[in-house]
Amino acid sequence: MTIQSAKEERLMTRYLLGAAAEEECVEVEERFLRDAEYFKQLRAFECEMIDDYVRGGMPAAERRSFERRALASPQGREQVARARKFHSQLDQIAVEGREPAPLISVPRERLRERLRARLFTPALVLRYGMAAAALLFLLSGLWLLREESLSRRRIAELTAERDLARRNEKNLRERLAAQRSEGQQLTSQLEDEKRRLAAERSRNAQTRQELLRLLSGSSPSPIPQGDFVELALASGIERNAGEPRRLRIPTGVRMVKLQLELDPSVNHRGYRVELNTAGGAQVWVQGGLTAQQTDWGRFVTLMIPTRALQAGEYELILRGSTTERKSEVAGYYYFIASPSDARKQ
Repeated sequence: MTIQSAKEERLMTRYLLGAAAEEECVEVEERFLRDAEYFKQLRAFECEMIDDYVRGGMPAAERRSFERRALASPQGREQVARARKFHSQLDQIAVEGREPAPLISVPRERLRERLRARLFTPALVLRYGMAAAALLFLLSGLWLLREESLSRRRIAELTAERDLARRNEKNLRERLAAQRSEGQQLTSQLEDEKRRLAAERSRNAQTRQELLRLLSGSSPSPIPQGDFVELALASGIERNAGEPRRLRIPTGVRMVKLQLELDPSVNHRGYRVELNTAGGAQVWVQGGLTAQQTDWGRFVTLMIPTRALQAGEYELILRGSTTERKSEVAGYYYFIASPSDARKQ
C-alpha cells in the first residue's frame, strides 16, 4: 500500500482508532466518498492495523484505542476473528513445515542416490513455504474482496442516507419559506384590518358628532324652540383638551334643555344631576331623572332655568342609582354658557 504522505497516514490512524477530531472525521469521510482509490487505501490500512493487533505488534496505547473502537461493533469483532483464524492457519502450516522427517533406516548404498535426488528436488520447507505464501495471497485477496464488497455496500447506504438528509433539508426549507410567506400575508391582512377599523371608528365618530349637531341644532348657534333652547352633550371622563361646546341663550328664552348622552355600558335605575361652575360652586341640582332610548342612543334629558346660568364654563356631573340604592358617577359633561344681556325672566 502506498500512502501519499506520513501526515495522511497519521490522519488515517487517528480516524481508525477513533482519536480524530470532528473536522478530521468529516475530511476523511468526504474524501473516501468521492475518491475510490483513497477508500481502498484506507481499507488496506485498516487491514494492516488488524494484522498488527492480532500479531501483537501494536503499541499498548494504540491497542487500547483499537479495542475500544473495533471490538465495540459486530463487524469489527468479525474482522479480528477472521484475522486470528488466518494467522492460526499460517502458524499451523509453518509448524508442519518445520517438523523433522522421521528417522528411517536406509541402506548405505541408497544414501548417495537420495542425496543426489535432494540436490534436484525442492526442499520440503520450501514447498510448504510456497504453498503457505500462495494460500496467504489467496486468503488476503478473498478478504480484501469481501471487505471491499462490504465497504461498497456501506458507501451506498451512506450515500442514500446523505441524499435522504438533503431531500429532508430541502423540504424543510420549502415548508419554512411557505410558513414565512403565510405569516407575511397574515401580517398584511392584520394591518389592513387595523386600518379598516381605524377608518370605521373615524366614520363612527363623525356620525356621532353629526347626530349631536342634529339633536342640538346647528353648531354655531342652537335654534330657539319656543321658550327653551336645546343642547346635546357627550360624556367624558375629564374636560376635553379642546374648548367645550358653547350654549348660546338668545333673548326671551327662559329654559335650557340639555340632552346628556349615556355611554353604552352605563345602565342605572335613576339619575341625579349636579351643575357646578368652573370654580366648583353648585348652581343646580335635579334628581328623579330616567334615560330614554332613541334611534341615536340613550339620553337623559333635564330642563334648567336660564336665570341659573351666567356667562362662563360649567361642569355637569351625572350620578346613577344602583340596585343597592348606592350612587355612582355615570358621566361628566362640560359646556360654556353665553347668555344674551337681556333675557326674559
